[in-house]
Amino acid sequence: MQKSLRALLVVLLVAGGTQSAKAQAEPNYYVVIGVFAKLDNAVRYTDQANQKGFSAQYAIHSRRQWNYVYVFQTTEKRKAFAFVIRLRAESEFKEAWVYTGQLGEAQGGIDRKPIEEKPVEEKPVIEEKPIEEKPVVVVEEKIDSVVQKPVEEKPVVEEKPVVVKPAGKPFIFKLQTSDGQVVTGEVHVQESTNATRYQAFKGNEVVYVEAPQNARGNYVVITQAAGYQPVSMILGYREPPSTETGPDGEVIIPIEVSKVKRGDYIDFTNVRFFRNSSILEPVAQNELDGLVDLMKESTGYKIRVHGHCNGNQDKEGSTLGSSTNYFALDPGKNKIGKFSAKELTSERAATVKAYLVSQGIEASRIDTKGEGGKIPLYPEGGTLGQYNDRIEIEIVKR
Repeated sequence: MQKSLRALLVVLLVAGGTQSAKAQAEPNYYVVIGVFAKLDNAVRYTDQANQKGFSAQYAIHSRRQWNYVYVFQTTEKRKAFAFVIRLRAESEFKEAWVYTGQLGEAQGGIDRKPIEEKPVEEKPVIEEKPIEEKPVVVVEEKIDSVVQKPVEEKPVVEEKPVVVKPAGKPFIFKLQTSDGQVVTGEVHVQESTNATRYQAFKGNEVVYVEAPQNARGNYVVITQAAGYQPVSMILGYREPPSTETGPDGEVIIPIEVSKVKRGDYIDFTNVRFFRNSSILEPVAQNELDGLVDLMKESTGYKIRVHGHCNGNQDKEGSTLGSSTNYFALDPGKNKIGKFSAKELTSERAATVKAYLVSQGIEASRIDTKGEGGKIPLYPEGGTLGQYNDRIEIEIVKR
């Protein structure tokens, strides 16, 4: 398992070396296996990954001041997603993901050869002849002396920019695992558990929340992070459950989340569908292309595509029909109608299979199954119910 990952990493690094001249002008893609607020935790996690045969490194995100631990870096998006899908399929890093951007100088990974310093060629010193100085003739002039008063300099007062803060109280909803690993996600803040509307805020960043309108002065906070079970808690707005504060007085609310257990599955975080349809959203293509590359490189793989939806009731929507545009609605060719949950999820799995086949994967290596709404990750009627619309890939054979 680890040998094939290392072999892929060597091939990608060799191929990527020829592109070093372009690297500065192109975006970087990092395959990240963990993000930590504390440097010690990042160092420990990097060492653990290296002991398992990976070339792990860690680098800081300059704006967020988080330490990212990653095992692969490239300027080619497709190579990054190919590596992350293989990593999810063949290693314990089921929640690995691709970060696009620029991290600080990497540490704790591959040794780099020192730059050889060439000796500086010393040029011969040319002896300069001294310049003969001619005597200066001084002409005396009578100048009426004028007494000048010194100009009093007033100190320059630096004007500080006026910072207009948003309305409400500042909070940081700190999402992390039990071992201190930062989890990327968001929190949904609503007036009650039965509320139909909510406010969404990013986790691990300073956000401003206005006071609730209910008499109790409380909010219900629910986490939403791909691959992690949702956590629900009551937030007392006037008397928060935490006394920890940040540098600007923001209240830090620590929330511990746990991973969702799914067995031998590849967890897709961005394979989503247009509402009540089997047509994929454009953001799904990157991860599916990574799966394509994995199956092309490892011809022994056979998979089963599981389609899911939110709830078991019938839905008015659309399926692919005769269209071959997998990532956009095509009203002229899509099939419009009323579908059962089983039919809709079967069509979703079929769409994924059709795209994989269009990219050169043999149809005999792909099985499909529509699960309807019988395996939800979140409560059907809750604010996170939309995330029950998803695809899971089961590894049938390697």
